[in-house]
Amino acid sequence: MKTVFTPLAAALIVAAPTFAVAEEKPVAGGSIMGVEVHVESVVANGYSANKLIGQTVHNDQKKEVGMVHDLIVGTGGDVSLAIVEVGGFLGMGSKWVAVPAGLFEPGPKAELVLPGATEAKLKEMPAFRYAH
Repeated sequence: MKTVFTPLAAALIVAAPTFAVAEEKPVAGGSIMGVEVHVESVVANGYSANKLIGQTVHNDQKKEVGMVHDLIVGTGGDVSLAIVEVGGFLGMGSKWVAVPAGLFEPGPKAELVLPGATEAKLKEMPAFRYAH
């Protein structure tokens, strides 16, 4: 048998792709070369929601008119409404009403004061219902 070497075979051999194996560089180890620490002090003026929720609401005559059940945060990030629970006893027979947060004033002992409010006036307000 006779082997024939044609120009087409030569072109295929020359044009054949060469596959190079990527050579991995040796890694001896690692080290943190520096650390930058940025300390910033923040003073949070205002009230803790944890301390407000569950707090008794008084009027300006120091009479108890309800209890803060929840705080609604508006899309701008500010508390827009306080959901106040009025009436009832131990959660039975009570209802929730939405009171604009701007109507509250701080009391002398970090208590919430709703000037001019009475339990009867709050009970007359429409009940608040959650959307979910």
